[in-house]
Amino acid sequence: MKIVIADPPDVATPWLIANHPNLGALYLIGYLRKKVSGLELHYLDAHLSLSDHLDMLEKIRPDIYGLSVSVMREKDAFKTIKAVKARFPQLPIICGGPYPTIMYEDILKNLPVDVCVLGEGEATMTELTEVFKGTKNIEDITGIAFIKNDQITVTPRRSLVPDLNSIPFPAWDLIDFEKYNGNFQYMAQPNTAIITSRGCPFDCVFCANAVWKLSKPWLRLRSPENVCQEISLLYRMGIREISIRSDEFNPVLSWAIDFCREVRKLGLNDLFFQGNIRADKMTDELAAEMKKCNFWMVQLGIESGNQRTLDGIGKKITIDQIVQTSRILKRHGIKVYGYIMIYHAWEEDGKFCYESPEDVDRTLAFVRKMKKEKLLDYMSFSTTTPMRGSALFDIAKRHNMLKQDKDVDDLSDFLMVLPDVSEKAMKRSRRKGLLLQLWMNLFSGHNNLSDWSRNWHKLKTLLKSI
Repeated sequence: MKIVIADPPDVATPWLIANHPNLGALYLIGYLRKKVSGLELHYLDAHLSLSDHLDMLEKIRPDIYGLSVSVMREKDAFKTIKAVKARFPQLPIICGGPYPTIMYEDILKNLPVDVCVLGEGEATMTELTEVFKGTKNIEDITGIAFIKNDQITVTPRRSLVPDLNSIPFPAWDLIDFEKYNGNFQYMAQPNTAIITSRGCPFDCVFCANAVWKLSKPWLRLRSPENVCQEISLLYRMGIREISIRSDEFNPVLSWAIDFCREVRKLGLNDLFFQGNIRADKMTDELAAEMKKCNFWMVQLGIESGNQRTLDGIGKKITIDQIVQTSRILKRHGIKVYGYIMIYHAWEEDGKFCYESPEDVDRTLAFVRKMKKEKLLDYMSFSTTTPMRGSALFDIAKRHNMLKQDKDVDDLSDFLMVLPDVSEKAMKRSRRKGLLLQLWMNLFSGHNNLSDWSRNWHKLKTLLKSI
């Protein structure tokens, strides 16, 4: 049996093409390799054109086509599905990932898709191979949605894999790292990304983490030893910087400290790290251990400089914790990259609440103050987007604040209508933020200036704000 696992090719949103391989797809291939014998597995990455994508399918002639669909790349996925089915009408198409998990009805009603995988896909896809071999009934597979007798059938929810150490490593041998631009800020190249956990114990209103929140526990951790085995593999493949792309590196302090100590045992002194952290989970001990194992930068979820906003969006941190965590990190020589979003919205006692232009100005003033005090080096900047699968999307829809003529596929668009806030004011805020981001990031160094797609998109977004 031949199986293709694919990312949508570059069709509608080229600036969203991943700078790292799709870990979900690679984990799936790694799992299938171990669990099912007699499979020929192929990975088609997002760098192919649609024409080349179809030509590769013509060459491979797979028995199953699996497409990974993110919320941000639904347009690319839809065009790809239609083109694949038109060229290969008998080819079974299976969709998995965040978008099919939350929007399976939309997909099954409007696209020639045979099955949507809901949530974690490794075990589900393994059992689906038996269905297409004719040795198992599709109704017996948990965690899927499909059409039967012109009706959508949803099977019982599949339990999450309790032990992440039992999941084989991603199929890294299929990756040509030269295809990927890597981190936008980096200390060493080539670089790539890994995950040390799945899920997040928190529940911010803007988060669309649907795959990991279908059932509990919301957070599962790999053991430090297991992660270090993968790190050693990547190092042998030539990787010299690793970005930890889990929602947070430090949701459990003791685990983060143990991980850093385990990494030091590897003795890889020319290997560098960066990763996402929370402001309420940082100590001098952890920062010291991170520095010892070559963490040179962290991405800190600041989101807003207004405490009312942080409380409203469910971030569960304080402004003081943001400042104190930055001070701790800087004491240990670790650079800080702040995630910033503007025009947040939330709900209080059934009332739609949102940030005003004055609130946004306070956030930008807070960032400038952090920069002046040398507590913040870089920042990312975006307008809050109601992503499908997030509580924010439901809130905005419930209060009729979604722009009906817009698709949630471009963070440069304004996708919510905010009462008493004009689009002109929002553009002015965005222009201020993008200029601040440009100034901070350029003068902090270590920038990947070869990443033209993201650089050009930022420039176009800035020009749209003038």
